[in-house]
Amino acid sequence: MTCPADHKHDHTCYIQHGCRDDACKAYRRDYQYWYRHMVAAGRQDVLRSIIDARGARRRLQALTAIGWSQRALAHRLGVSHDQVHVWLYADRVTFATHEAVATLYDTLSDREPPQTNRAEKRQASYARTVARRNDWARPIDWDDIDLDDAPQTGEPVDVDEVAVQLVVDEGTYVPLTRAERHIAVTALNGRRYNDQEIAHMLRVSDRTIQRDREYLGLPAHPEPYEERFAA
Repeated sequence: MTCPADHKHDHTCYIQHGCRDDACKAYRRDYQYWYRHMVAAGRQDVLRSIIDARGARRRLQALTAIGWSQRALAHRLGVSHDQVHVWLYADRVTFATHEAVATLYDTLSDREPPQTNRAEKRQASYARTVARRNDWARPIDWDDIDLDDAPQTGEPVDVDEVAVQLVVDEGTYVPLTRAERHIAVTALNGRRYNDQEIAHMLRVSDRTIQRDREYLGLPAHPEPYEERFAA
């Protein structure tokens, strides 16, 4: 059964109407996955909540900016191409959709899509063109993709050298801007701290430091600092 175009496709539609539209099947998969987790936490109500789509929208747009096509994103999310297109411009999404997109973003945000043949290269090029035309920011342009008012513009910014010194030389936690964090990451990486150690010192995620390090062209140090210099 396929419902009319203006019909609301969701978990209820899948169960009660037997609809097997791509959107209904996507909702069903999301529902089953997140329902198990929410039940375990005693929060069945969370899954059905509708939230601001900014985080999901920005993540999909950022992945598009580095070459991930809507078709490729749809395949990895298990939804239709049209559904991804809707989410790219949506104002509201379900909590389950936000979490699914956030998980995919964590996986793909630091790597470009495969471009091993002409078709893949064409799709990646088209995705980047769409992003440029819409002024969509790349993952590296965001400091906090959920909370920032706007991505970094690349304009010169003031750097608090004292704040950076407190973090790097004295181990004192001080909130840093993105530019200050890049200076701190460069210094700490030069002292051969690994990503996890730097993330702990700056109180950000490991993924953030990994992206910073790759953006800055810095080498990785897999071993913990203490093990490298232990007698």
